[in-house]
Amino acid sequence: MFRWFGLYQVSIWFIRRLLFSWVRTEVFPKGLKDLNIDPEKPICYVLESRSMADVMVLDQACLNAHLPRPIHKINQGSLKEDTSVSFLSRAEGKLFKKDRMRGKPPRLNSLMESLESDKNQDIQIVPIAVLWGRSPDRDDSFWKVLFSDNWSAPNAVHKLFMILLHGRHTSIHFSEPISLRHLADEDTEHERKVRKLTRVLRVHFRRQRVSFRGPDLSHRRTLVNGLLTTPAVKEAIASECIKKNIDQRKAEAIARNYADEIAADYSHAVIRALHITLTWLWNKLYDGVEVYNLDKLTKVAQGNEIIYVPCHKSHIDYLLMSYVLYCNGLVPPHIAAGINLNMPVLGAILRRGGAFFMRRSFNGNRLYSTVFTEYLFSMFSKGFSIEYFIEGGRSRTGRLLQPRTGMLSMTVKSYLRNSRRPIVFVPVYVGYEKMFEGGSYISEMKGKQKKKESLLGLLKSLRKIKSNFGKVHVNFSTPIPLNDLLTEHCVGWQEQTYTEDSDTKWLPSAVASLSNQIVCNINKATVINPITLLSLILLSTDKHSMDERTLEQQINFYLKLARNVGYSQEMEIVDMNGKEVIAYCEKMQILNRQEHPLGDLLYVEEQTALLMTYFRNNVIHLFALPSLIACFVVNSRSITIERLIRFCRVLYPFLKSELFLHWENEDLSGVIRNTVDIMLDANIIEKVGGTHRLHCPDSGSLEYVKLSVLASALRQTLERYYMTIALLLKEGSKTIKPRDLEVLSHLMAQRMSILHECNAPEFFDKAVFKNFIATLRKNKLVWTSEEGLLEFDRRMEEISKEARHILNDDVRQSIMQVTNINAGAKGKVVNLA
Repeated sequence: MFRWFGLYQVSIWFIRRLLFSWVRTEVFPKGLKDLNIDPEKPICYVLESRSMADVMVLDQACLNAHLPRPIHKINQGSLKEDTSVSFLSRAEGKLFKKDRMRGKPPRLNSLMESLESDKNQDIQIVPIAVLWGRSPDRDDSFWKVLFSDNWSAPNAVHKLFMILLHGRHTSIHFSEPISLRHLADEDTEHERKVRKLTRVLRVHFRRQRVSFRGPDLSHRRTLVNGLLTTPAVKEAIASECIKKNIDQRKAEAIARNYADEIAADYSHAVIRALHITLTWLWNKLYDGVEVYNLDKLTKVAQGNEIIYVPCHKSHIDYLLMSYVLYCNGLVPPHIAAGINLNMPVLGAILRRGGAFFMRRSFNGNRLYSTVFTEYLFSMFSKGFSIEYFIEGGRSRTGRLLQPRTGMLSMTVKSYLRNSRRPIVFVPVYVGYEKMFEGGSYISEMKGKQKKKESLLGLLKSLRKIKSNFGKVHVNFSTPIPLNDLLTEHCVGWQEQTYTEDSDTKWLPSAVASLSNQIVCNINKATVINPITLLSLILLSTDKHSMDERTLEQQINFYLKLARNVGYSQEMEIVDMNGKEVIAYCEKMQILNRQEHPLGDLLYVEEQTALLMTYFRNNVIHLFALPSLIACFVVNSRSITIERLIRFCRVLYPFLKSELFLHWENEDLSGVIRNTVDIMLDANIIEKVGGTHRLHCPDSGSLEYVKLSVLASALRQTLERYYMTIALLLKEGSKTIKPRDLEVLSHLMAQRMSILHECNAPEFFDKAVFKNFIATLRKNKLVWTSEEGLLEFDRRMEEISKEARHILNDDVRQSIMQVTNINAGAKGKVVNLA
């Protein structure tokens, strides 16, 4: 009767207006065009359970996105349905009854019959998840727990309270369409086709629950108690009793304290509060947070255990990662944080935001190590996504640090114990245009002691909130499935049973390979922003200054080089030209202008230049090979392509190890030839006639300026290599230990930096010398004698002689002068270290 008088439409209109006066929705993914939904082809949306409220919010989302609406009929050919939405299950009964009814969804069954009878028809099945609230299954509020969206078909009362309590934070998740035509064409009976379709959809929705809401959270106390009952921890407790001569109760108390110190206490209330606070903070600090390649993550998030492994440049990193994931409809991960951050107030907030704390070193503490390992294993077993920084600490130079494999090794071992849910590592590049910690990083690199994190220090840093820190760039790189990597190192690993005592000699090699692949993938996802680009160019000039026209052309050349060399498909490049980059850097108060009748000069001040070394090092790996080629051409003046390739092959392993370049040796020749062609096209190198010789342009030309600036980008790295080799040759074979050579090289670099005003803190970074010496040993150019001394042959002298092709005479002479110290002074230097 209501339908006859139009009251049905009026009631629906009224309910809709009432609903949207309260409900606020977000649609994921942000760009629905990426889902390849064809609006011209019939669509049937599928919801997991029957709900008028779900249909209404879905209908509004489709209306906003200009997609066919679920309340409209399907009327195309033989396809005729009253509405364009179907449900996998429904709640039968009245207000307080809650019985989930399953079976064949009538509309999907009818559509399948239509397609079987009409071979020319097709329809798109689009799964839709409507989530009322972002909370996990456990919450601090009794009422929110009672009326949470628990993915079962709710009754009317439950749904009403769910909308009232969670409706302000509702999200709608569209999935890629499924063509029903392919399934209808299968040579099987109708009933089996429908069952297969419903089974696929149920698995899909179950995976979405874990991806978007996270697994069930047990109470923290229950988790801690569970850790103490595991066989490994019990054995470690017994060992602790014997080792320290204490009773079992005291050893258990120690283990419990360790577990309390480690375990996170995830709280939705805190997550929501952090989201509000960080939204305000980012708007104060930054001009925006740019996120790239998120689609790669959303594709692997369903059905996989995600391990996020971002680079570590700032304390902002882990807040930013959780914020980006939360804003894009994914569950914020549990984060491995250093125990130094477990300070009063802040530690409690971070713990409830998903942080679990770990000590920097386990120092042979078997009980602590076992408790931590078992905690990590429980996180993986429950399906939590995890985040940790493979570099261990924050990079003070802007380059990626050598990976530390402790967490990776524990992850792999935990997975071997229980591999029910596949693990996928997601490397993430995070890039800034200004750094909170920039000043302290420079001080620490110069030898000043690192300040301990404190609440007072945090409060002092709040003074910087008024500053403009530009944009932040977050780029998700290609995911790395652990299963594939394990199979490469041990065929049939799935068929074995693993315990702590299992023989896994192949494991260290697999972990090392995984760590290298992660850092290489992070570098592949580098974002070239205006600040990094300007830093790379101006820091390659003597006075950190350049004529405006020349700088503009140099920026345009670097942009062309980056785009055409194509370091990787994941790399992102600023969508600006040289003129726009200059204007942006002036706006950020990094670039200064000095007006001049013959053309304005642009420069950076000395202190600013020191800070800019950090941003140059963010992207130097992208231009390392072009810079190396430029070095050879500038210093040789003329060189054949074949000789150039041979020289590059000699130095490439050291650059690859230090900068985590991804090209393999067999690919190097093709990459070099491609880069040379781009440089020839830009006229910064010349080829006379049909010869294979490459020539340096005239020294008075603009092309020569471009080439020499490009060559200077890698100059300090090559100087460091040459200085270490010069010191080694001066000492002689079998006279110095690796550690002593590392210390001596570090101190000599400091000395050269002072004498020649080299304001690049990473120039004398101990870690880069240690890595260079390790690479020399790895490539068998040096080796260790029985006495632990470095031994080498004539090849080292040949490498030193070839330095004239990459370093000019003045630079080589300066290095030889600095390394020419007497034996007495040398002895004092080494002893001081």
